[in-house]
Amino acid sequence: MKASPQMETLCEEIRNENLDDPKALPQKLLTLLSAGFVEEEQCVFLSVKKPTVPVHRRDFRDCTDYECYVNHIHIEDYLENGGLPPLEMLGRGIAFARELKDRLARLHGAKHFRIIVAFNGFSCTVRFHSVRPDEEWLDKDVNANEKAVVVFETQELEP
Repeated sequence: MKASPQMETLCEEIRNENLDDPKALPQKLLTLLSAGFVEEEQCVFLSVKKPTVPVHRRDFRDCTDYECYVNHIHIEDYLENGGLPPLEMLGRGIAFARELKDRLARLHGAKHFRIIVAFNGFSCTVRFHSVRPDEEWLDKDVNANEKAVVVFETQELEP
């Protein structure tokens, strides 16, 4: 896991308050994970998301951009009862990202995936893509990011 300095501070708070408990994930997020994944055009997508996004591979510069666009969710859209305070919402996003990482690793063990959580104080997004040579969606140096960002990988990150 790599995190920007802003996210490191937030993650410490979340851990201290146990706000990233996967048992607290809302049913709507669990449904996304339970539906599994689909492979299409050399890309891997959340199977529930792919048919709802009216775009094609040719609409993007590369497969990584395509996957990040389709596999992009706003955590607040999947919360029940009108949402949560920002730190709790981020905790759910981190818990979701970890579950996503585990499921991708189990189902696609030979492939390497990157899961990106971004937080701007009121919105939390989670997206993922396959790691490919010569394709990047996010700057490798998460410290260069102005937003609070944390990156999980299904295989060890290079130092």
